[in-house]
Amino acid sequence: MDSMLVAPETADDVSLLDILDHVLNAGVVIHGNIIISVAGVDLVYLGLNVILTSIETALRHIHQLPPDHRD
Repeated sequence: MDSMLVAPETADDVSLLDILDHVLNAGVVIHGNIIISVAGVDLVYLGLNVILTSIETALRHIHQLPPDHRD
């Protein structure tokens, strides 16, 4: 019986699960602003601040902060 050789993963072989695992372990911050204006008058301002991480990672980083920087 011949043994099958499995090629090592390359940079192109990254799965969605690998990306999600990395994001949850390291965390991602998304920050954005949208301003809708007509004739130079700002009508709507939308601010977005999102932190995507696991609870375990967030708590680990919170406990590393000095006491005067915690909520």
